[in-house]
Amino acid sequence: MTASTAAEYIGIQECRGCHEDAAASYGASLHGQKGFAKQFDHACETCHGPGGDHAAAGGDAAKILSFSKGLKAAGNEACLQCHDQGAVMYFAGSIHDARSVSCTDCHRIHRPGQGAELLKEANEVALCLTCHHAMRSDLMKASHHPMREGKMTCSDCHNPHGTTTDDLVAADSINDKCYECHAEKRGPFLWDHVPAREDCTHCHNPHGSNHQRLLKARVPYLCQRCHSEPRHPGTLYDASTVNTRAIYNRACLNCHATVHGSNHPSGQTFMR
Repeated sequence: MTASTAAEYIGIQECRGCHEDAAASYGASLHGQKGFAKQFDHACETCHGPGGDHAAAGGDAAKILSFSKGLKAAGNEACLQCHDQGAVMYFAGSIHDARSVSCTDCHRIHRPGQGAELLKEANEVALCLTCHHAMRSDLMKASHHPMREGKMTCSDCHNPHGTTTDDLVAADSINDKCYECHAEKRGPFLWDHVPAREDCTHCHNPHGSNHQRLLKARVPYLCQRCHSEPRHPGTLYDASTVNTRAIYNRACLNCHATVHGSNHPSGQTFMR
């Protein structure tokens, strides 16, 4: 329940009488440092609403907006009164919003948090992995983006506050995001490998793999998920065919080296 519209504002000094620890930590937080605690007498009530009824009722939590009482939707609405532009503008209706993730699940309000984002964890990756356990497993695999090493973070590819694309990808498509770093794969090519043009994740797991180059399976088995027609390379290469070159080294890529696309006039089969 939120405070009634008829409630009166009482000021931060009145709040400090009961909530001394919260007021002190708030003053040391980014919000407090930006002047809310010093310049605005109603700093607490900017987010929590008028405190008159709350104080008159002896501190009844039902008489004021409490971010810790399960009122996630109301708490998010309070934050979005100020944080409604830029990367946050698509939060309403986003997958995190739909799954009742609140701002305070990830960010601190009163106490100082990590960095300008006031994160609850030591860094962004650690924060995201508190929920996304499958990604934690992927990041520990042999082939991975350098997130464990601190050279990348989740928001390099995703916008956790919401996007107009699937999977919170911070680009018009998955491929457009990949091309930001892997520009040599963009093309345009005279001969396009259609699956690669459609979606990089047809072949790659961007969060991590135990196969080289983030591949979902090692070649030739990855290639034969699609190329299984009764002609070359119709033979299923496995342990019984170790005498063939197609299972050694880079397997199919020994010959089809330009698998993402080719600009050679004779590159229809991506061999040049």
